[in-house]
Amino acid sequence: MRKPGDWGNGSRPRHPLTTLGILTLLLAGPLGLTPPAWAQDGTSAADGQQVFVQSHCSGCHGELGYGGAGPPLRGNHILPVTDYVIAQILVGRGIMPSFADKLDDRQIAAVATYIRTSWGNKDGPVDAASVTKIRQFLTTHQALPAPSDTGE
Repeated sequence: MRKPGDWGNGSRPRHPLTTLGILTLLLAGPLGLTPPAWAQDGTSAADGQQVFVQSHCSGCHGELGYGGAGPPLRGNHILPVTDYVIAQILVGRGIMPSFADKLDDRQIAAVATYIRTSWGNKDGPVDAASVTKIRQFLTTHQALPAPSDTGE
């Protein structure tokens, strides 16, 4: 005969972290609460969120990725195309300014990682080497000005 508190009779108190852990796993994906993505070079979505806010990307794209003056990034069908995302940040288009002279390759990789892995997007991280490759390509093809020798 089992006594109250024995295994299997339903009277065993549940550990609150167990319930919290299960809820987190169940709700993380649908709510876009996935842990930060990390690129191979250590660039994280958390770093990208900081760049996203400080560079005023959220002013046009919205803090929650719903857009506004700029297009929505939440569920955006073009985000899986890594080279396009990088080029868009580097070159800009329409009302979006170029960030080629404002952000280094690691910062661009971080913000690209952030937008590709936030708000339910599951397009994966971007590393700084990929940004360097696209920056060089765009510079060679005169889509970006050559880097200044004066450091300005």
